[in-house]
Amino acid sequence: MDKITLKLMKYFMLIIALIISICLIASSIFLSKFYINQQYDSLQNTANEIYSSLKNNESINYSNISAILIYQNNITPLTQVKMGMMPFMRSINSNTFKNQGIFKNAMDSEFLYYKLETDMGDIIVLQNNKYSSDYLKVVYIILFFIFISAMIISIPIISFMGKKFAKPILKLSKTASSISNGNFDVDFSVKTNDEIETLSISLNKMAIGLNKKYQLQRDFIANVSHDFKTPLSVIRSYGEAINDKLVDENGIEKYSGEIIKEVDRLNALVMDLLQLSKLQDGVYTLKEQFISLPELINECIDNFTLLTVKNDISVVTSIQPMEIYADKKYLQRVLYNFIDNAIKFSYKNNKIEIFTSHENGCIKISIKDYGIGIENHLLEDIWDKYYKNSQSGGMGLGLPICREILKMHGFKHGVTSSIESGTEFYFLIPKESTRIS
Repeated sequence: MDKITLKLMKYFMLIIALIISICLIASSIFLSKFYINQQYDSLQNTANEIYSSLKNNESINYSNISAILIYQNNITPLTQVKMGMMPFMRSINSNTFKNQGIFKNAMDSEFLYYKLETDMGDIIVLQNNKYSSDYLKVVYIILFFIFISAMIISIPIISFMGKKFAKPILKLSKTASSISNGNFDVDFSVKTNDEIETLSISLNKMAIGLNKKYQLQRDFIANVSHDFKTPLSVIRSYGEAINDKLVDENGIEKYSGEIIKEVDRLNALVMDLLQLSKLQDGVYTLKEQFISLPELINECIDNFTLLTVKNDISVVTSIQPMEIYADKKYLQRVLYNFIDNAIKFSYKNNKIEIFTSHENGCIKISIKDYGIGIENHLLEDIWDKYYKNSQSGGMGLGLPICREILKMHGFKHGVTSSIESGTEFYFLIPKESTRIS
């Protein structure tokens, strides 16, 4: 028997025991009181019937009830007095009895009584209290058998329900164990129409995501190895040529320059990896202040003047005059990367647009080109540090770094694109982080 079934059984037993306990307590407190009140009502009705019979000179015949009439301290039996009470009647009077209550004789036998005051005297009707005790005992016995029956019936029901409930969970557990062993081609689907099915859908999405991340991670290792291997091979080749004195002085100067260039490439790659790691770990803190958005964008555009002139690309801006609350250095890195990509993937004799607009209560900053575009199925991957676009020629760490910087600022970001029509990178600045300059 699985653990879930055992737990269900334990909790179900506890619930049944608690309910039966509450029933026992309620019966001992409320049920007995209710039953005794009913007996008093019955004794009152009997006393009224006896009084009516006395007035009409009719016979009085009650087999299980004793009745006496007390008039001027004289006691007259109205029924056949049983229960051995007559020897004790001589010492009682009307003051002995209240309206109703319990009378105990010298033998400690208890009797329920009701006193009816009439013009003929006080009619006292008595009934042995053992009937109430017997009734409550029957109630307790019935509750006990209900408890035992509930336990017996519930065991197979709980066992069936437990297995039915545990089966999809055990399947999910087994499938999750397969994922931990590196097998992502698994099926989490279960049909329960409840939260377990919702969980299975979430786990299925997780498996797909992990499989994708695992594949991208493998690609990342391959890409890093390739990007390190190429410049290292160049450095080694040039270094060996210089060491073996296979080149003249002009060749040494040229090869040394190439070695420095390749070292710079490696250094830039390592620095990007370190920066991305630190951004993701929250090592960096922002130095936010209000900065002029038009000035920030113009400074970024100025850095690309030579490149835009070389490729005959014009930059068209439409920036709303405002100040934004951000870290200038980091946001400049984002804009620089977006503009650099726009130029890199634009056709010659074309243009790039940088503009602001309003969207969902935010200020939207867009950098749009009319170049080669990006395929739709790649739009999500380009933000991932493991992704490398074959057309970019690099590790593609710029956009992952931009993503982390924008996340630090709390700015939403995105990209839209279509093949041969261009691409638009954008990010949204909440209006509370802006002010009109």
